[in-house]
Amino acid sequence: MSTTPQLQQSQVQRDVFVHSPRSRVWKALTDIRQFCQWFCAAQIDPGSQFQPGVTVRLISTHEGPCQGAGFAMEVVDVVPESLFSWRWHPGAPVAGEDLSAEPPTLVEFRLEEADGGTRVTVTESGFDRLFAHRQASAFQDNDGGWKIQLVNLEQYTRDAN
Repeated sequence: MSTTPQLQQSQVQRDVFVHSPRSRVWKALTDIRQFCQWFCAAQIDPGSQFQPGVTVRLISTHEGPCQGAGFAMEVVDVVPESLFSWRWHPGAPVAGEDLSAEPPTLVEFRLEEADGGTRVTVTESGFDRLFAHRQASAFQDNDGGWKIQLVNLEQYTRDAN
């Protein structure tokens, strides 16, 4: 008998201190060309921008199971130098699986001034609303993924100074 693992948490939250001004970190988050560089992605729709209500389609360039996979980010909020958020379907896609009926998770980046730089907090919530068979793996993948992405963001903004 096979059972689906039960999800223990409904959200991932990670933070990092970045040795860069908040304006620099903000630009790395919200300028789509810069975002793609540190997030390891490429635009499908050239010219698309991160604006509330806009769905941006990207392809993962990150080495691993998601490399070459397309994904969509529906931008929710863009509050200058404070909050950038989107909804998406997390995790590695399974060929032929239709996720249109699955509620997406919400990703929020919050920026705060900190002595000598910027405190960046990323929260992804809603794993408990994903299809039951995807909850545990999507949570586990993104828990580790956000750790990597925050290192990428910190390094990208530091190297760009």
